Amino acid sequence: MTKKKLTIMAIAMVLCLALIGGAYAYFTDSVTTSANFTAAKVDISKLPANKTFTIGNMAPGVWSSPERLDIYNSGSTIPVKYLITAAANSESVAGFADRIYVRVRHTHAGTPNEGSWPIVYEGKLKDLRIDSTATPGVIAPSLDVNITHVYVYEFKVAESAGNVYQNANATFTVVFDATQTNNPGWGQ
Repeated sequence: MTKKKLTIMAIAMVLCLALIGGAYAYFTDSVTTSANFTAAKVDISKLPANKTFTIGNMAPGVWSSPERLDIYNSGSTIPVKYLITAAANSESVAGFADRIYVRVRHTHAGTPNEGSWPIVYEGKLKDLRIDSTATPGVIAPSLDVNITHVYVYEFKVAESAGNVYQNANATFTVVFDATQTNNPGWGQ
């Protein structure tokens, strides 16, 4: 057979199949399903909830009594990592906020003898920065749901504070920021 005859036969077969295929009816069916999505929630709290540090009668070089303030992953639905920072709001004598120091210790709930807990930060309160991911072995890098990280804070006025700071006062805000554990830009 020649190529021309084969081509004509192939075209004829395709046309026949198209006509026959158009004459058939097929049964079909379809089902659907619903998909519900809920985003995770990040919601930490401090314990005790109404805690405010009020440290009075501070003498240069003398650490205050320990103050406990914990971070609780109470309302989150996923583990979080967090930062603790502080910023001065006001001071009655210029430079006083720069002379307030903090020492922060951390351990797990139920550990006795707060004074022996590892120090995770010691320095100026205004420079406070505790990153849960930066102290492996001391602070767990993430705070799981319904878990508390335990902290004790001690404060002092710098030894070098002179008479100009007698009866001075300052206010600070301590901030606890949290994010999901896989946030790559956190803490940079």
